[in-house]
Amino acid sequence: MTLRSLVPVLGLLGAVATGASAQTPSSPGFSLVLRGVDFSACVEFLMDPAAAAKQVGDGYQAIPAGAFGALSPILQREIQGDTVHSRWVPAQLCVMEAPTISAGGTVLTPERKMGNREVIGYWAIAARRAGSGGPATTWYAVHRWTNDWHVERLAKPAYIPIKVFKRALTKVPESTRHRYEIKIGKTVLSWDGELTGRDSTATTATPGADLIFTGMRDIEWNAATTTRPDWTRTLPGLFRVEGKDDLAKALKGSPIRMFGPMYWGGDARMDFTRLGASGGGGTGR
Repeated sequence: MTLRSLVPVLGLLGAVATGASAQTPSSPGFSLVLRGVDFSACVEFLMDPAAAAKQVGDGYQAIPAGAFGALSPILQREIQGDTVHSRWVPAQLCVMEAPTISAGGTVLTPERKMGNREVIGYWAIAARRAGSGGPATTWYAVHRWTNDWHVERLAKPAYIPIKVFKRALTKVPESTRHRYEIKIGKTVLSWDGELTGRDSTATTATPGADLIFTGMRDIEWNAATTTRPDWTRTLPGLFRVEGKDDLAKALKGSPIRMFGPMYWGGDARMDFTRLGASGGGGTGR
């Protein structure tokens, strides 16, 4: 199997997490649906407990890797027999890309300056509602991103904050490699590697994540991210982090930063379900 459409696109998507939130969600209030995902993977890393605690919202509690029930095999190997890093907190930075996206029922296609793909991403930290006693398998979505300002505009009436970021895919001169780059505020993430010419394997894996976060007007959300890809392969290459903001510091401070494996094929969706509101009038992240 070859990646017939991989060169014009690259993205990231998360590891499996299947736990339910402490509160019972109602039916989805807003959905993002990517049709024909070209690529998906995650940057897996660990965060210092103090730094992770500062990123999760009020009323949420970060979960150490040693107690997290949805830990990826990559991080599981990192903490095995390591009592220090088993107390660190799992985190992931994920993005998914496709030729089209449905945002709240409105179908969008990318503008030329967006690089021919609709992109959705998030930064998540292993966490749960403080004192909930629920399963330790949920992720707190610190930020949610898109490269399409239309998605941001469509999510706002639902009180779901989504920020706009930039992505680019370019060929590395005098080589067969490509460079994928994401600019998030003052953080620049880039990966150089081979996008073609490697074997791919059929997969029955269903990568996804059970995200929780507090949005606008202090509304609590569950965002169930699900995919059913057809193919997977490893992503050897060089991953770089530039910047001095919280995300860059978290990535630079991790004892491990692993990009991949990648998945593609089929559709992906993120279903936002309202859990409640505290009435505090917050603006969310």
